[in-house]
Order: sequence, then structure tokens, then C-alpha cells
Amino acid sequence: MRILENKNVLVGVTGSIAAYKAADLVSMLKKEGCNIKVLMTESSQEFITKTTLEALTGNKVSIDSKKTKTNYEHLDLSKWADIVVIAPCTANVMNKISNGLGDDLLSTTCLAFNKELFIVPAMNPEMWNNDITQGNLKKLEHTKIKIIGPEYGKHACGDFGYGRMTSPDQILEKIKDLNSGKILSGLKILVTAGPTREPIDPVRFISNYSSGKMGYSIAYIAHQLGADVELISGPTSLDDIKKIGTHYVETAEQMAEKVFENIANKNIFISTAAIADYRPAHYSSSKHKKSDESLKIELERGVDIISEVSKNYKKVFTVGFAAETEDLIMNAKNKLKKKNLDMIVANIANHKNNIGFESDYNKVTVITPDFIEDVDSGRKLDVAHEILRKIHRYYFQAITKNKKYAKKS
Repeated sequence: MRILENKNVLVGVTGSIAAYKAADLVSMLKKEGCNIKVLMTESSQEFITKTTLEALTGNKVSIDSKKTKTNYEHLDLSKWADIVVIAPCTANVMNKISNGLGDDLLSTTCLAFNKELFIVPAMNPEMWNNDITQGNLKKLEHTKIKIIGPEYGKHACGDFGYGRMTSPDQILEKIKDLNSGKILSGLKILVTAGPTREPIDPVRFISNYSSGKMGYSIAYIAHQLGADVELISGPTSLDDIKKIGTHYVETAEQMAEKVFENIANKNIFISTAAIADYRPAHYSSSKHKKSDESLKIELERGVDIISEVSKNYKKVFTVGFAAETEDLIMNAKNKLKKKNLDMIVANIANHKNNIGFESDYNKVTVITPDFIEDVDSGRKLDVAHEILRKIHRYYFQAITKNKKYAKKS
């Protein structure tokens, strides 16, 4: 049986130039065996006709206007639907939903709906990057609502940036993933995230630009996909993730201790943390005073956590991360081999392009001994979803080929 077969799906279409893509999404959902109804805002009719969507669904389209079929149409639709997906979702509608407004048929339907709601943003890059939009996005991320996209690229107006609607086939895949009975169910995953701080004296330390956002995204999505997730976090400014056990550490040594305390019963270890390779050889118990002379600090090599896990816990599927400034693939492949990892996720550390460290966005390449696959630039939550899909696929391929990865209970 197909994953979405007989599901009642309500597709909301708003007034974006990307509204024409809703026809493709509806067609794909229809092929999956879904029962589909469409709710259009008045402005969306300037980009696609209700006749087209009625022909594709076989159902009358609900139009967002003051002349609704009944006084309770929003309740009728919210009770009928198993899934609501708003694609495309304009900045206006997304900001409205995030603030709990209900002044039209679409927004009141969303307020009354308590199951799976997917929002697929589509807007100009400046509108997407607006502080108000980004603030409202963070509100939505703290709810059960799922955000899919947006993508990076050229817009109809000629601008480049984030805000392009995710393609209908990718939307469908993500909806299927989250309705597939939890693809990571039964797996125990340990994730490390954030930077470490190596103290020089009571007021100074060595650290790096890692925000922890990629690791927290991995942990959050893995939990959504059914995994039993444990997180070890260096110092970040991020909120706790509900329902995920988290250990907080400062130094690389503390992170190593927590990893080795918790790794033994895990299936998968995902090391996203930017762990300090070196630490001061001597800690000064008093503050180094400023002087005209140069200050020299001797550094010593720290523990290589993921190498130790790979070497001593051979039944754990190990996934490393590599941030590089040049020769990305070559350097990542060398690390994969040297550390004897099952998979490595590589990205270019590039502050100018607003991806990687400190950013909400990333673009990565996933490398194993057998394949190299790019993951398109996108929000770290979306990138995390794609990484975990690849981990899931390759992990179960590895089980089939090599019995060392016996599924733990």
C-alpha cells in the first residue's frame, strides 16, 4: 500500500507567481492515492484557475472569500483533512499563521486544524530575509507545523536568493517521509553539536564560529523521523529541543567523556560538533596581563573523538562532518579514510555566502566509500532532513552487506 493512500489532503494555494506549481503537486498527490481538496485565496486566482484544480482533483475548489459555502466551512475542511499543505505560501499568509490570525477561510481553517500542517514558503528574497518574517519563522519552528524550503535561486523578478518554492517532487518526498511510519524508528542515535571552548585563563578561551544549528537540526529531525536521540552540546545560544535528552559540555575533553559514556548502546554516531583540535598545554589560574611583549601560548593535540569511536566501537555507524576552506572533496575523502568513517558530510566554510558556520543555511556534500552526493543549499532543517535520508539508506545497505551493524534494541 502506498504511504499516502486514502489520506485526505487539503492543498492551500496563495497569491504567488509559483501558484502554477500547485497543479503539479496535486497531480503527484493524486497518483499517490490521496483524496484531495483545494482551498484558494482570492489573489491566487490571478495565477491559476480553479477550473484547472477542480479538473485535477475531481472536487469543487473552496475559494477564500466572504461568500463561503457555509458558516462552518473552515471547520468542515479542518475536520475532513488528515494533512494540510500550503503551497505556495506567501509572506503574508505565513506571517498571519505564525501570529494566530484568522481573518479568512485559509487562516481560520489552519487555526482549527490540529494534525499535520506543511507550509511551503514562496516569496522574494528581501521579503524572506526581513526580520519580521524570520522572527515569525522561528515561532513556527517551535510548533508542530513543518516548513519545507524555501530554495535558493533566481526569482521571476530577477533577484537571486532564498525564497523560491521547493519543487513539488521534493515536497511530496518530505510529506511521505513524515508519514512513513518513522523511517528511523528503533534506531538509537548520538549527536554532538556546537563548538568547544578550551580555556587559556579564567577570562579567555580558544573556540570557533560553530553555532550548533546544524547539529541541533540533525537531532530535531532525527527525533521527528522516529529515532531515539541523545544530544551532547557544546556552548550555544540555542533553545533546548523538547523530548531530546541533552548533555551540556564546555571543553573537548568533557565532550569526549560524555560521548564515551553514552556511545555503547547506539546504532549511529553523528559528530557535527566543531571540536577543538588543539588546547592550551598550560592553563593559567590568573588572567594574563596585557603588556608590550608578545604572548606565546603552547598548544597540545586534543583527543580525536570520532576516530576513537570508529576504532573502539565497530558496531556503531559513524558519520563525521568536515568544514573546509579549499579542496573540499579531496580533504573530506582523506578524512573519511584516515578516520575509518562510514560517512562524512563536507561543506565549505564561507561567511560571505551566508552558509555554514553561524548561518541558518548550509550546502553540503555527503561522501561514503561508495558514493558522493550533493545536497542543495537550503535551510539547515531541510539539509538535515536530506542528510538523514541518506544516512538511513546507507545504514541499512551496510547492514545488508555487513552484519557488524546489527540493529540494537
